Amino acid sequence: MTTAASAPADVETPIVERQESPPPAVTPQRRKTDESGPASLPPEGGSHAIVQAAVLPDAPSAREAIAFDEVARSLGAAEACVPLLAQSTGLLRIAALDVVKAETARAGGLLQLLRFLRGDLTPAMTAVSTSAVLQRLMQAVESERRLRGIALTSRSSVADATCSGDETLLVNTLLSLLLMTFAAIEGVANARAAFSVVVNDSGEIGLAVSQDHVAAPAVWSARAGSEELNADSGPALPAVALGAAHRLARLWGGRFRLAGGEHSSILTIWLPTVQHQDVEQLPH
Repeated sequence: MTTAASAPADVETPIVERQESPPPAVTPQRRKTDESGPASLPPEGGSHAIVQAAVLPDAPSAREAIAFDEVARSLGAAEACVPLLAQSTGLLRIAALDVVKAETARAGGLLQLLRFLRGDLTPAMTAVSTSAVLQRLMQAVESERRLRGIALTSRSSVADATCSGDETLLVNTLLSLLLMTFAAIEGVANARAAFSVVVNDSGEIGLAVSQDHVAAPAVWSARAGSEELNADSGPALPAVALGAAHRLARLWGGRFRLAGGEHSSILTIWLPTVQHQDVEQLPH
């Protein structure tokens, strides 16, 4: 990582890197799409119709339709696994529970980001703790990490830092950046990703998702700087995640940066810190 940190040496956070047994080879009833390209539209009715009716006041664009299709498929996969939670035991039940947790976290995060990008959601402005963000993020991504067989480490150069924003929106944006990074390195032997919190010399908080295996997919660079969902092709998750990261950072007085090399990528949201005298003026 090329960012500068003015805080003490990294404090490792042993939350997610574990030596557990690999998940079962067969994942029960997981959704049939991935982040490699747009999914085909599902039949009329069912979860897809419910999702669109609940959150779309007008007709969605082509990109939004693909993204809501992904949300509906995640909800359908989670619903299909619910009976296994009562009927199965052992590894099959654990795998089914991971699918339910992973797909509901993905669907809930994507729905909030889509509403944010459409302008249907006004984010709260509160004091946000980086330690709280890190804890919530690691909990939200753990089931997905296990299902994909990817090791994930977290580290912070500060015990805690505070910015102003919407904690849930920030967590869901970082979760989506992690999910698209997982998709990029899935299938790599001993795949590893990292989430880092740093504070640079200017007092900005950097929240970074990184990996050291492959170059950033071309679609990421193609979406660089874009906050809109008006493209008619390409995967849904990177478009939503990158668009939300750019808009969130801009609205909160920060910036979003994509960096990397031939075998690496770093996605960083930079946000200004809130001074101690200002924290009391913000709700927690």
